[in-house]
Amino acid sequence: MIQRLVVNGCSYMHMYADIGQGHKHLAELLQIPQAISLAQSGCNNTRILRTVAKDSYTTAIPTFYVLGMTFISRSELPILRYCNQDPETSFEGRWTNPQNQLYKDQWEEIWTEKDTELFVNLKLKEEMFSLLDRTEDLMYRMLSLINDLESRGHRVLIYQQADTSYFSELDSQRLTLFKTKVNFIQSFSWASILWQHSQGVPIEKQNYNSIYGDAPAEIRHREARQHHVLNKFLTNYIKEYKILE
Repeated sequence: MIQRLVVNGCSYMHMYADIGQGHKHLAELLQIPQAISLAQSGCNNTRILRTVAKDSYTTAIPTFYVLGMTFISRSELPILRYCNQDPETSFEGRWTNPQNQLYKDQWEEIWTEKDTELFVNLKLKEEMFSLLDRTEDLMYRMLSLINDLESRGHRVLIYQQADTSYFSELDSQRLTLFKTKVNFIQSFSWASILWQHSQGVPIEKQNYNSIYGDAPAEIRHREARQHHVLNKFLTNYIKEYKILE
């Protein structure tokens, strides 16, 4: 029986869980005793999958993982100093997203702002014609994680938060496996933040533009503690598709 809920994602999940405590409310609705967040603002999908796998191999407690995936275009590099952390026990390691995470003071000295500019420029060139390939790669990574977790007694639910860039590719034959797993909400074509926006869940207003820029309203963070509409949807989905059984 599932005894532990772990949520993971980028700043959308950080706002939902670490600030808003929505994961604890979801755990109550699902009658799961323990709720934990692994969310990290500005991170990428590889980090989400890696840290879930890492967590799952360090616990003997049957765990339900709820993953709010982030923008497919995000990348990461192992360029951080360990600072006061022990390399043998560091959970995150050296990984960071130099484009979206504010860890400049923790970069290795050899990494500079010019390196980040070059990294971003090369990444943009690489992304111009590769959306289908990158989406397919993510699909297989997520499928592998689903099968691995379930084989060891865990359960998992995966959905998109705000990135709709790949939605136009979902009819490709290369992506049909999204339709084979109910672990993907609506075959990975459902974006939580956009859906919440359509339901009238209020936008985070405090200091938004100064931190994130003038992002479209439909993909902005939702206000902390405004998680009840989302949790009702998730609970109904989990029960309808028997995710925890």
